Amino acid sequence: MAVEPDQVRLVSAAADRVCHLLWLFQRQEPEVVALVERRGSAGFPHYLTSRLGVVGPASWGGVVYIAPTSLVDHLLPRCLALDPPGYVSECLTAAGAALHRLLPAPFPHGLGDLADLVQPTGPLPAAWAALPRSGDPHRDAIRDAMVIREERAHGHYLAASELGLLPVELLILTALWRGQPAEWISKNFKWSEPEMKDAVASLAGRGWVDQNSVLTDLGRRTRDQIEARTEELAGRSMADIPESVRGELVAGLSGLASI
Repeated sequence: MAVEPDQVRLVSAAADRVCHLLWLFQRQEPEVVALVERRGSAGFPHYLTSRLGVVGPASWGGVVYIAPTSLVDHLLPRCLALDPPGYVSECLTAAGAALHRLLPAPFPHGLGDLADLVQPTGPLPAAWAALPRSGDPHRDAIRDAMVIREERAHGHYLAASELGLLPVELLILTALWRGQPAEWISKNFKWSEPEMKDAVASLAGRGWVDQNSVLTDLGRRTRDQIEARTEELAGRSMADIPESVRGELVAGLSGLASI
């Protein structure tokens, strides 16, 4: 049974909102800030270790595609010194405490139910799905949101790969699609100037950006195509749920809009 795109987007948005309690990118919750200050793990070490501590360090370079492998390799010793599995546990506890403060009532059950339906297609969502729940509903909500988010992220990468896009090319195409300059990728994710130059040239060669690195109509349609394919892949886990039940599960996540 086909899943409505609006339902897929709502679930993805809810999971993303919960996941960002764990990081210091879009928001800075005091519980997580205190953890980072105590551990001396500000910046990319926190972001990388809190996400990737669920998989073996040897896999990090291939699992995270927003940053070049050179940056991951450079930071790996510092990340390993944080004790990645232990750091993930601490991060889940801190983010769960932040969620409890923001949403003290029992957490919407739909997030866990939807996470249980995910059949991971990538190593990172599979690792999160294999992580046992603790029994703390707010802490476990972070874990469940990560399962959903990372499965969608892996589907996004697959959708781009089907069109032959390299990670840095996808990041640039997405930045332009969102109205951000291509330089935003280099500044925030440490891609080198030659890597950026080659990626822009590749996109221009396909007619997706013009000579001024501005997204063309074809480029916008291509990026829209990637988004549609991403949503199609993300909706597979909900496809067998009866529509009435699915609607109830999705509606149960509406409380996340307040956090």
